[in-house]
Amino acid sequence: MDWGLGLQRWRSAISRRSAPGRRQMQRGVVMHAFAIDSFGQAPQLKDVPVPEPGPGEVQIKVRAAAVNPIDWKVAAGALARPGADFPFPYTLGFDLAGQVTAAGEGAAFAVGQEVFGMRRPETAAEHPHGSYAEYMTASADTVALAVRPDGMDAASAAALPMTGGTALALTHWLDLSEGETLLVVGATGGVGSYVLQLAAARGVHVIAVAAGEDHDYARGLGAAEVIDYRTSDVADTVRAAHPDGADAVLDLVDSRDVVMEKIAPLVRDGGRLATTVFAANPDALATRGVRAINFIYQATDQDMAELADLATSGALKVAETTTFKLAAMDEAYAASTGGHVRGKLVITTG
Repeated sequence: MDWGLGLQRWRSAISRRSAPGRRQMQRGVVMHAFAIDSFGQAPQLKDVPVPEPGPGEVQIKVRAAAVNPIDWKVAAGALARPGADFPFPYTLGFDLAGQVTAAGEGAAFAVGQEVFGMRRPETAAEHPHGSYAEYMTASADTVALAVRPDGMDAASAAALPMTGGTALALTHWLDLSEGETLLVVGATGGVGSYVLQLAAARGVHVIAVAAGEDHDYARGLGAAEVIDYRTSDVADTVRAAHPDGADAVLDLVDSRDVVMEKIAPLVRDGGRLATTVFAANPDALATRGVRAINFIYQATDQDMAELADLATSGALKVAETTTFKLAAMDEAYAASTGGHVRGKLVITTG
């Protein structure tokens, strides 16, 4: 997998009371966190210092955190920079929902507020406090945050930010119109679960590629056609029903060889193609008039607020969630690295 483009963009870019979960050790107040001490090391549940908020920062008591593939890629060294120090121990985790428990001078949120959001990948190399922990800190530069809506539980809120925000931005980039056809490969994972809904709401005819056991789930989210990649040839099936190809294609899972040799030919001349795994060759596809992108999501506070509005209005269903306790983080992490996941895996700290 070619992560070069994404990494270049990533790299460019106070009083409080004692709270449950903190423990006293000889070196001070500590908490549980799923962290690494070096790249390539298997993450472990460790005792690490509770982070304190500085100016413009808040401290958040994490209630829930979603699991994303970016976490195990970071652990493998995706954010490493030659010759640069890295802030170990480094706590993994990007998506979060929790309560503000302390606020530094000039912070945008107040103690007691329930918030949700995601760490910004472009500043993650400088900010070691991830959401797989009992507490984390956040500022406007490091985390996109919004107030968690009343009536939305923490696990549901944590399942929204990275995958929901990516889906929202992708549907904008793909510029989908009513009556167009969209092929989604990897349709029932986190991002796909939201893309199906957002595209269907625009009147788009969605073709979902998913395992057979996930077909009802995909149809329930808005897919008009579903193809089982285990029992059918995806390319032959699409061509039989849509000889001119799809207006747009979104591949969330495949390698560059698969995308360029098997998936890209399924988009019509002059269409659009996006991948989130850096598998497209935009220059090669431009010869057919296809607009293509290796998509990198850069979260904003506005995106978080829009996701909250969509979810509370019923316009967007939160992806199906499977929850684990923080103490079972190893199990959740293994499920994520194992590949096939329907919806979202979510860690709870309560």
